[in-house]
Amino acid sequence: MSANASTNDRILDAAERLFAEEGFHATSLRQITQAADANLAAVNYHFGSKQALLLAVFRRRLDALNQARLERLDHVLDAADPPVLEDILKAFVFPAMALTHGRHHEGQRFMRILMRAFADQDEQLHRALSAEYAHVMRRFADAIATALPGTEPVHLRRQLDFLVGALTHTMAESELEDAESIASDLVRFTAAGLRGTVQPIARSGARRAMEIAR
Repeated sequence: MSANASTNDRILDAAERLFAEEGFHATSLRQITQAADANLAAVNYHFGSKQALLLAVFRRRLDALNQARLERLDHVLDAADPPVLEDILKAFVFPAMALTHGRHHEGQRFMRILMRAFADQDEQLHRALSAEYAHVMRRFADAIATALPGTEPVHLRRQLDFLVGALTHTMAESELEDAESIASDLVRFTAAGLRGTVQPIARSGARRAMEIAR
């Protein structure tokens, strides 16, 4: 850890590493302050609590990640009307792939924290992150609905949850020696799932229309 890093950054770096290695509940603030060469008063000053520190760890990575996603999505929406489904999914998947190419495996480490958060079922954290980044998921859901007219919202939200889970697991566990190929496979897999979901709905709607017309 750089001696020139700010106290705030040193605490975030240490917390991210220890949360990934030991888990949130098993990591103490004393461990974090020792690793960050800081004191407990500094943690309280900058973050206020261990839960707030965990949320700050997520925000530091997710703010940048989702900004990159939305910028790429804007380009996709400007390029074609209706947008291409695979291009929308690439806008979601590829920036996460870029994150995992950070120095010292920082991206994989962060993804491991995401997986731990899912496994621990930390409702307070889930609610906070869902509220903070709901606008990102809405943007992508709206874009997919434009690319696949007839998609029912409940099916679309479920599919997006599948994508988030698969992406998190892949980025956390894979060595990513062929990262672009892995990302492309995930995009194709998700696109097929989305199209497979909307087609039965469209056929069902057509049948209902025919019955009404009789």
